[in-house]
Amino acid sequence: MSGNNEVPGRSVVMKASMILDAFAGNRVAMSLSDLARATGLPSSTVHRIARELVTWGGLERTPGGDYTVGIRLWEIAARSRRSYGLRELAMPFLQGLFDVSRQHVQLAVLDGNDALLIEKISAARAIDTIGRVGGRLPLHASAVGKALLASSGEAVQSRALARTLAAYTPFTLTTAAALRLQLAETRRCGFALAVEEMSLGAVSCAAPILGPGHEVVAAVSVVMPAGDASPGRWSTAVMGAAFGVARALTQHRPPAAISAHLTG
Repeated sequence: MSGNNEVPGRSVVMKASMILDAFAGNRVAMSLSDLARATGLPSSTVHRIARELVTWGGLERTPGGDYTVGIRLWEIAARSRRSYGLRELAMPFLQGLFDVSRQHVQLAVLDGNDALLIEKISAARAIDTIGRVGGRLPLHASAVGKALLASSGEAVQSRALARTLAAYTPFTLTTAAALRLQLAETRRCGFALAVEEMSLGAVSCAAPILGPGHEVVAAVSVVMPAGDASPGRWSTAVMGAAFGVARALTQHRPPAAISAHLTG
């Protein structure tokens, strides 16, 4: 990318990351003016950098002229140290959990102050949920978030408890004291519950996946309609899936690195 820096104090890389960050959340396609408003950068700067990102493959153009995230980003993100191999090892256990529950099954990792979903299996008639692959869920209002947080170190927990706990529904825990009690219960029983705390009509059960050193690596959850049954009914199955993934991680030997460009 060119080095012309029209915004003092911000490098070209920083401005490019601001444009890519604009697609966080539920934004799928954005116009040039949308990107300029979201980033606060001049339209000329956004246009120049977005054009170069399109050439590289980080962004793509829609038939209507909007910008969307390019598949090149997915290609690179798939090699992330924290997700590479984890999704493949976890998939048989996620599939097994899906087969017995026929509900949404999710795999998430801790990223900053959020639970980042890296895999999801859904039934055609399952309840609508907010979570999607590549999306983020709050730690205090989701079962995967609580499972990750309860198994994290004291520094991570203290940072999360010190933040303002947003209320997504009337049932969301919004005080540090209440959340601390639930985290303690999660550690005691091995699974976390979220009962209509993220969205009304949806409940979930999650369990942490621990690595060889007993550090939390990820969390797996089942999300189902409220009222069908207590979400705790799936605790044994969810913990079984989490244990299976943890065991697979312990026994796994990563393959030798190969180039992304294969020759026949």
